[in-house]
Amino acid sequence: MAEETAKVQVSSNDYATERVPLNERKSTFSVAMVAAGFCIAMSGLFTGAAMAAGLNFKEALIAAFVGNTILSFFGGAIGAAGAKEGLSSSRLAIYSFGREGFKIVSLVLALTMGGWFSVQSGLFGNTINAMFPNAGFITHPNFAGFWGGMLMLLTAYFGYKGLDALSKIAVPLIAITATIGAVAAINSAGGLQSTMAIIPQGTTTISAGIVMVVGSFAAGASAQADITRYSKDAKTAWIATIFGYIVANTFIVIAGYISTLATGIGDLPKAMLQLGLGFPALLVLILAQWTTNDNNLYTSSLGLSNIFKVKKSKITLTIGIIGSLLGGIGVANYFTNWLSILGIGVPPMAGIIMADYYIIRKQNYRFKDENQIPKWNMNAIISWIIGCIVGFTIKAGIASLNSLMVAMVAYVIIMKVRPINMEHE
Repeated sequence: MAEETAKVQVSSNDYATERVPLNERKSTFSVAMVAAGFCIAMSGLFTGAAMAAGLNFKEALIAAFVGNTILSFFGGAIGAAGAKEGLSSSRLAIYSFGREGFKIVSLVLALTMGGWFSVQSGLFGNTINAMFPNAGFITHPNFAGFWGGMLMLLTAYFGYKGLDALSKIAVPLIAITATIGAVAAINSAGGLQSTMAIIPQGTTTISAGIVMVVGSFAAGASAQADITRYSKDAKTAWIATIFGYIVANTFIVIAGYISTLATGIGDLPKAMLQLGLGFPALLVLILAQWTTNDNNLYTSSLGLSNIFKVKKSKITLTIGIIGSLLGGIGVANYFTNWLSILGIGVPPMAGIIMADYYIIRKQNYRFKDENQIPKWNMNAIISWIIGCIVGFTIKAGIASLNSLMVAMVAYVIIMKVRPINMEHE
């Protein structure tokens, strides 16, 4: 009886600090929908809008595809590790950073994703107000930012089950309404041929477009295991991740690109509103923001659950309310630069986790006694610092990818020079 009660308690805590058992794993469709919901965001629409300043359609499509292929590669690698082990990105870090060191990973992820939850809630409020300025108190930017954040809290509170339930409804709806908006924008410009004939006047390059795509979601891809730990196997995790980035994120980026190219408005919901598509515009705005921001809060609460011995739902509720308040009153906007800086520290952590799992430990994280894992693995800490320095200082290429690869290589080299022995099962 006591054993059954313990299982129920772990399950109700969304397996925040435990392996997700095989009998709790979800279908490929379920994980793919949650991954797609995470990737379909307002930031993708804005990335597409930025591309429209200087890229033609073919160039924008190449940039979106290549950028999302890169995100799929390292998001899929850490996601597959999470699927095989049934562990979140934070929890995977125990084996590379140590029993105490992994809390640094958990904290950085929690602060980064929790901070963006707050910022995105505020952005939601501002966008609602810009779209419907005369709708009264309900669309005041401060109040809309708060109720938007609370809306996004609802699904995150229920953990993976909440994300799953929303994504299965929201992802198809977003795809339909965004397509309607893009088609309407094309028709307003005289048709597809006329839209494609528009020559952007800016100087944006394909490589710059790739940087935009990767940079906009590098931190999210680093936390991919938070979603894919519910996959039945590594193959499912790869399929879900590829669908999320190459299909869903590419779609939303190109939708933002086309609508901007056709209407000159760098915001798909606003463009749809001007084209007389008020309700579809509202759906795109709410659902695209909701499916991403509840994942931000979900990842943040998973990270903090590995630091504080408090039930994950209580952490989610606390962070969600505070984040909604800060986002609503606009305080979070003052921290965007800091969050961007903090986010540079996330990809090198993912690089170290991948290097440890695939190269050093040969995909074997089953230990006779996890207490044999040292409290601190200074090899990982040093490699992380090296990766962060590269991310901050090297301007060429993609900062997040540079820092990830350098940290990965540094970790492998240092572990070969200064190995840490641990016994496996």
